[in-house]
Amino acid sequence: MPTTHRILRVLNAFTPERTEISPEWLMAELGASRASIYRDLQQLSRVGLIERVSERGYSLGPKIVELDRQIRQSDPLLRAAADIAEQLAHTTGGTVLICRLHDDKVLCIQDTSGQHAPSAVSYERGKAMPLHRGATSKIILAHLPPKKVAELYAKDHAALQAAGLANSLDDLNALLKAWRNEGSVTTVAEIDPHNVGCAVALLHGKRVLGSLSVVLPASALTPEQQARNLRELHSAARRIEARMASSGQRKISSSPTTLP
Repeated sequence: MPTTHRILRVLNAFTPERTEISPEWLMAELGASRASIYRDLQQLSRVGLIERVSERGYSLGPKIVELDRQIRQSDPLLRAAADIAEQLAHTTGGTVLICRLHDDKVLCIQDTSGQHAPSAVSYERGKAMPLHRGATSKIILAHLPPKKVAELYAKDHAALQAAGLANSLDDLNALLKAWRNEGSVTTVAEIDPHNVGCAVALLHGKRVLGSLSVVLPASALTPEQQARNLRELHSAARRIEARMASSGQRKISSSPTTLP
């Protein structure tokens, strides 16, 4: 296995359930020699991506925190959406989530709580969630290219069926089309008990960038409030998209022109 690939697998081995990793576990998991694993661990430790936390164990290191701060400051979607999300949280009173697609998961990149926010929301910054559960994820799923949807169905059809989404690829595509036509997805108590989530897609042309969601306790919502929140959600999403498009145009216009 190439060294770079193996080092990336070492980093990917850390999960919320596996916060510490021993060299011996890595040797068995990656099928690499003791010398190779210790060399990889030394390189990762040197730059702060991991650190020793016990006699035989390693955890993610402080460089990850530094990189997270840089992402918060430089992520184009966050820069376009952060203040709009804060305004939306103030207007609706709920928890506002900005999420994006990462591999076959949905990753929350910002959560902002309003005055009437639920006491607990499972979506939180840095936490990966499945594509088939919750309004926040489902609206992204609805806007994936047909080829990607077919690949997901082939790989995860059991999970999709268990979630009650579809018994066939044709059924799934029909459901996703209905969500796209509706322009939003609303779920009740699907992720967290007693919470209502409402989400719209964030698009760049035809490409889905992520989703914008509002989560509120069901007890705090009337049909009129839900309709008003949905209008606010759509308006906020369009403003974020406009900022993203404008930022992209500025970058293009500021790029040097290459003469023939």
